[in-house]
Amino acid sequence: MRRKSEQERKEHVTIWIEAANLDYLDALVERGVFENRSQAVRHAVRSFINMDKGLVKFIEIGGSA
Repeated sequence: MRRKSEQERKEHVTIWIEAANLDYLDALVERGVFENRSQAVRHAVRSFINMDKGLVKFIEIGGSA
């Protein structure tokens, strides 16, 4: 069995999200923009990280925040 690389590794995360935001995500899923909620949330997190790379100054390189 092939082991996943560090880039492929995923972790399970539980979040609380406001109903209005969840309704928006569900509408995107219903219209086929995303396959499911998880994919939509992963996209949102990636987008946030890509937009806010300036926050990197708050992160220790090679360590935790």
